[in-house]
Amino acid sequence: MLVGEVEVVGTLPDGPVLLCGNHVSYRDVFLFGMIRSSARLLVHPLVFTFPFLEKYALRWGFVQVSIDDAVALLRRGETVAICPTGLVEALGEAELPFKTGAVRIAQQAGVRMVPVYFHYGNYPGRWVTPFSITVQNMILFCLWPFYRRGVKIVIGAPMDPTGDVKERTQALKAAVVGLTPCR
Repeated sequence: MLVGEVEVVGTLPDGPVLLCGNHVSYRDVFLFGMIRSSARLLVHPLVFTFPFLEKYALRWGFVQVSIDDAVALLRRGETVAICPTGLVEALGEAELPFKTGAVRIAQQAGVRMVPVYFHYGNYPGRWVTPFSITVQNMILFCLWPFYRRGVKIVIGAPMDPTGDVKERTQALKAAVVGLTPCR
């Protein structure tokens, strides 16, 4: 309802993987479930401080961001999803740097990382950039009927996380950005 038509391109390997996606919208958190319905999403601890959100977040299988908890879930055979920027980028241009947590989680759990790119069909344009990211997202939320043009979810090839954490984090970001569909 909030995004329109959803198209998923690519497939996931069997077994536990760490899904690593760009973070274009708060709607992304629900779309990871379109890739693998059992995926557990790591979310900011603030989500659990709102009484109405906490109940739903727990029901939806969200997990407070914690490297130890994510590693434990992956070792139990679950799929975990994370947005390595940690922040929403309302324009969807993947300009924010990736944090190293995703690579560290995958290394400690001994699982592969799978790059994912969410491409929404319409954005308001650069006129929103003078506003803070929070205001940008509020604008998108309030105007969602006008920007509800579908989403394409592109799943990339699994990546080995071994190696230098910073180098692997840069490689992960390059892999996610490399999935950007032609406009």
